[in-house]
Amino acid sequence: MYAFRDVTDERAVEQMKTDFVSTVSHELRTPLAAIYGAAMTLRRRDVAVDEPQRDRLLEVVSSEADRLARIVNDILWASRLESGRMSIAIERCDAGAIAAEVADVLRSRAPNAEIVVSRSRGLPPVAADPDKLRQILTNLIDNAIKYSPEGGRVEVEIGRSRGRVRFRVTDDGLGVPSAEQDRIFEKFYRLDPNLTRGVGGTGLGLYISRELVMRMNGRIWVDSDGSTGSSFFLELPTA
Repeated sequence: MYAFRDVTDERAVEQMKTDFVSTVSHELRTPLAAIYGAAMTLRRRDVAVDEPQRDRLLEVVSSEADRLARIVNDILWASRLESGRMSIAIERCDAGAIAAEVADVLRSRAPNAEIVVSRSRGLPPVAADPDKLRQILTNLIDNAIKYSPEGGRVEVEIGRSRGRVRFRVTDDGLGVPSAEQDRIFEKFYRLDPNLTRGVGGTGLGLYISRELVMRMNGRIWVDSDGSTGSSFFLELPTA
């Protein structure tokens, strides 16, 4: 008697875990090294640090600590979604105001990027959890900035579409190949796993976005020719 068992899915999960540990280790190591280096420089007594240099080093500590916090938050959000402990509180939201708020925050993080927000006239309120909507838009716009050369131009358009509110985040970046347009929303999946394009990330942002959108009765997808930028679409019900 012979017993055969298909372990393809198990192998895939194990490989995913291995890739995730490797990715997170790299992503955590980079900001930690920057913070450690800046802090050690500030502590040295044999090196004279003038005021401008001190300000730059403190800015490194602040920005890298913020980056570290975002990585940890992504992991916590994914864990809560996986365990079903993520609560959703749907209410009437001003989609344009939330998008403008997120854009202002990201402009301070990426001063080289040009983020333009436009909205249709008479836009109805959207039925969504405002905190979760901010997280989704932050993920989409942040990705658009990261995958665009020198920050690039990112356009955020908000309009109506058959009784729903539609967000469109467009960039002029590297694009998403058609074969990978479904997979980029998978947990831990990254478009550039070997960092050949110099773009980091845990591979959780789009997974978190998709799961949150589904819990708010919406849908999310991407449109790209694979070479000249991408447009990410998000639709949510009107209130």
